[in-house]
Amino acid sequence: MSSDAKNGGGGSPIPSDSDSGGGRGDVWDEEANRGGATPGENDEEIIGVKEANNSGGVDGADIHANMHNDIVTEEANRNVMTMAVNATIEEQIAFNESLHAQQDAYRSYQEDFVGRVDSGTGGAATESGLGQQPGVEENQEARVPGIMFIPGPDYTGNGVHTGYNSDQERDEFLEGLARLGIPFVEADPVFPVENAESQHAHQDSPSLRNEIAEESPPGDFVHAEHVPTFDIFGRKIPRMYAVTVACLGALILAVAIVVPTTLLSTNNANTEEDPRKVRIANEITTIAQGDVKNQYSPQGLAMAWMLGENNTQMDVPRDSELIKQRFTLAVLFYSTGGESSWTETGNFLSADHVCEWSEQQVGCDDKDEVTELNLADNELGGILPRELSYLSRLKHLNLARNPGLSGTLLSEIGELSSLETLDFSENSFEGTISANFANLSNLTYLSLHNNDLTGTEWSTIVPRLKNLRHLDLGKNKFSPNYASQDPIDLEYDTGYEAHRNIFGLTHLEYLDLSEVDLRFSQFFQFDLPTTIGNLVNLTVLNMASSGIGGRLPTQLGKLIKLEEMLLSGNELGRAGITQSEGIPTELGELKELKRMSLESTDIGGEIPSTLGKLTKLEDLNLNFAGLTGQIPHELGRLDDIVILKLGGNSLNGPIPAGLFHDKLEELLLLDNELSGSIPAEIGNATGLQYFLAGGNRLEGSIPPEIGNATALTALSLYDNMLSSSLPDTIGNLLELDSIELDGNGLTGELPSSMGNLEKLMYFHAADNSFGSTLPTALGMLTALQELGLTSCGMTGGIPTEMGNLVNLSYLALDDNELSGPFPEWMGAKLQNLEYFYLGWNKFNGTLPVEWSEFPQIINLQLQNNNLLTGTIPEEWANITTLTGLYLHGTNLTGGASFLCREDLGNNTCEDCGLTVDSAVECECCACCGDHGELSVFMNSR
Repeated sequence: MSSDAKNGGGGSPIPSDSDSGGGRGDVWDEEANRGGATPGENDEEIIGVKEANNSGGVDGADIHANMHNDIVTEEANRNVMTMAVNATIEEQIAFNESLHAQQDAYRSYQEDFVGRVDSGTGGAATESGLGQQPGVEENQEARVPGIMFIPGPDYTGNGVHTGYNSDQERDEFLEGLARLGIPFVEADPVFPVENAESQHAHQDSPSLRNEIAEESPPGDFVHAEHVPTFDIFGRKIPRMYAVTVACLGALILAVAIVVPTTLLSTNNANTEEDPRKVRIANEITTIAQGDVKNQYSPQGLAMAWMLGENNTQMDVPRDSELIKQRFTLAVLFYSTGGESSWTETGNFLSADHVCEWSEQQVGCDDKDEVTELNLADNELGGILPRELSYLSRLKHLNLARNPGLSGTLLSEIGELSSLETLDFSENSFEGTISANFANLSNLTYLSLHNNDLTGTEWSTIVPRLKNLRHLDLGKNKFSPNYASQDPIDLEYDTGYEAHRNIFGLTHLEYLDLSEVDLRFSQFFQFDLPTTIGNLVNLTVLNMASSGIGGRLPTQLGKLIKLEEMLLSGNELGRAGITQSEGIPTELGELKELKRMSLESTDIGGEIPSTLGKLTKLEDLNLNFAGLTGQIPHELGRLDDIVILKLGGNSLNGPIPAGLFHDKLEELLLLDNELSGSIPAEIGNATGLQYFLAGGNRLEGSIPPEIGNATALTALSLYDNMLSSSLPDTIGNLLELDSIELDGNGLTGELPSSMGNLEKLMYFHAADNSFGSTLPTALGMLTALQELGLTSCGMTGGIPTEMGNLVNLSYLALDDNELSGPFPEWMGAKLQNLEYFYLGWNKFNGTLPVEWSEFPQIINLQLQNNNLLTGTIPEEWANITTLTGLYLHGTNLTGGASFLCREDLGNNTCEDCGLTVDSAVECECCACCGDHGELSVFMNSR
């Protein structure tokens, strides 16, 4: 084809009459010649292509997002154009049905408008209907196929309306044509001669206007044959529109070629029509629970992936279930952040069969149907898709410990009738449990632990799951069922019976209702029913903080397989239907019990000696249980006991020596009324890590055998009546990090062996009678953070070795007999010191300027050192962290206003009842420090 032929000859945009034979470069004519179609048929074909492209499932955003950069030759595109369009029309129509209504509306608008102004022939519509163009035979057309001529904004005259009622109507009409992809020319094929000058926007040149005016009678219409034209397909086309027509024709050609090619390349299909792809699309459209037309929705993303080359090998309907599986897992992947947040994606969305994606995540049966899905601890987020119900063979679903998972529990989960295990623990699901869950008759394992579930429905749904062996609903926000305020009626209350029915699940082996409020009244608790004794297979019972009250049923003793019983945080000492009668002696029959907790229950009574029969017991927690009486010596038979907590009760009598054995790691006896001495058998507890017996009435000395308990990390004996000196063997306890000896009557010097305790961080021994100097060995405790030796009768000065305590934040040496000047080196070396108490000693001299180097000091107490003289160093104004400075009872003079900061205010001292003499002026201090201001405790002059 020659260049001239392509360009229409003579530089014209389209061919002239002389170039209209076979072989001319007009694309429309080539398509007509190739298909043996008449120009009119080609008109319909091209318009049909445009309509099909605009009713397809891939919109302009999809095409733009997936456009290939490959340059496709013109000839190749022409060859595949028809096949490509045909291959995509079917799926496009299925995807964008919603556009049909919109298209029909605009087409109706168009037809109505053409009925008034015949844009194809140049004729004018009258009020009575379609008018015939003067000088043109009826049904004769003079337009380019596929191009709509519409009147321009200046088309008026002879009472003929433009077709628009307003500028807004015109804009909406043109926008509609553009959205439908219908090519148009906004111009006037005919116009009144008398208004010819107003048509300047649509005419070629002034000479053309003159030519038209001379040939046309006044007041008449200018016909198409009166306008200089080109002959195309035997039709007269005004030359003034040739350029526009040619440009639009090229645009239509480009769209007709590129759109189908792009649609095919987007789905990785070959150039031949693939019926399987169409059937897959139809299958997905049927089952999708979301908007597949939205390219950003999980369903839309999954749809695009499913139509890829990796998936179109599936046969429909033979592979219908496989399509459901792949699509469902793909939607799950996109719904829960598979692309962005999953820590382990395995081979998800690979070309492999879903059963080969990941052995740890996806499991299948011998029919290649998914039966197991395990995505626990995988950082899933978002909301679960409803398509999960299509995994009809699923038996095990584990999405535990993905706190980003939220939304409500899908009712569709209840459609997974094959489900045997369901673990949604430690996520962020909310709302109620759907009634559909009652359909999971094969469920044996259900864990919804630690979510935000609410409502009371669970108590009527869960009891229907008769095959449950593992039930964990703990740490949710289920509402209490305050059905009655009258404890007499509770036994017969429907809601109460629903709760009781939980204990009719006789297959249960694990029951966790911790922090589930089971109360039926704000005043009365929920009693454990006697039917709990039917759960003979139970190994774990956790009902901590669940609103239990009243008496524990003796039938608990029938749970002979029980290994853990956790009932802490309930008010068993508060009346439910019955009154508490203490710990049932029948619990001694639970020979398999390893862990038992009644902490913070106030159950009352004495510790039954029958607990000594629980020879497998490892952890017994009876803290704050309101217990009285003595510790039964039978507990000394518990050779496997590792943790024994009896603190916060009113237990009396001695500590049984048999409690100390090599397996014991924690013995907590704090705040009781225990008496007697610390048994020397403590040395047998070579594995003991915590010995906490403060707040009792223990007396005598600390036995030297304690040095054999070399695993000890915490020793607490505060507020007892211990005497004598610390044994030197304490230096053997190299793992010690905390010692509390406050409030005893210990005497003698601190042993130098304490310098071995390199891990010691807290040493508090206030209110003893050591009556010695501070040992230099203290300087070896470089891990020390707190040292409290208040009121210990210490004498002498502060040894320089204490400058090694660089981690010290708390130092209390007040109320001793310490003397000498304040060490200047302390400010530079103790850089972490925040609380420094040296009051009520005998220090003398002046305040060190160097203490201005304390970078973190908050509270400095130097009061009642009446030998101090001089003034407050002005350099102390650099201590910006200081909020409390105690100087009363000294002989310091001068002012303190330079210590004032804007953030501290400027309040004069108030009388706090201190009878002291001081000449230091106070301008910025509230004497009692009630408002957080700098508290310089002194009298104002």
